[in-house]
Amino acid sequence: MQIWSTNSQWFQIFKFQGKQFVNVGKDEKVLDAQKDVEGQAVIVNESNDVKSQEWNVVYLDKAAKDPTKGLNKEFGFHINRPFYMVSRLPFHRVIETINSTSMQQRRYVKGRVGQQFFFDQKSKTIMSQQYKNRSWDLPQNSKTAFRIYTTNSRKW
Repeated sequence: MQIWSTNSQWFQIFKFQGKQFVNVGKDEKVLDAQKDVEGQAVIVNESNDVKSQEWNVVYLDKAAKDPTKGLNKEFGFHINRPFYMVSRLPFHRVIETINSTSMQQRRYVKGRVGQQFFFDQKSKTIMSQQYKNRSWDLPQNSKTAFRIYTTNSRKW
């Protein structure tokens, strides 16, 4: 999708009809998200009654606020509440951030911020308490060590 200066031609005029944004041109193309992927382009397409072409209009004064505390039942974490990840192996080691990308198992040290994480409601990711702009990140290669990386909220 691209945005241009307004000239009120047919190709810039849409109506909200049912659950679709429909262009008023003779072909009546609709907005189509194609896939539920962060950063995915929105296209116009023929209407074919699929979920990727359905939208809701939520006015700002009616938009629900993201909670800042409490349990997120879908993900099973308390929002913004620091926690440790403790192994169930005999020595009960915890995950610790070693630097801005690496994580390792370490013995628990009370108050060590590198061992603390929290669930961020907005990005739906587990973030480092030490590096607050970084989230748990699945490495591209399964043999590569688990890491933290700049939060981008994409589902791969």
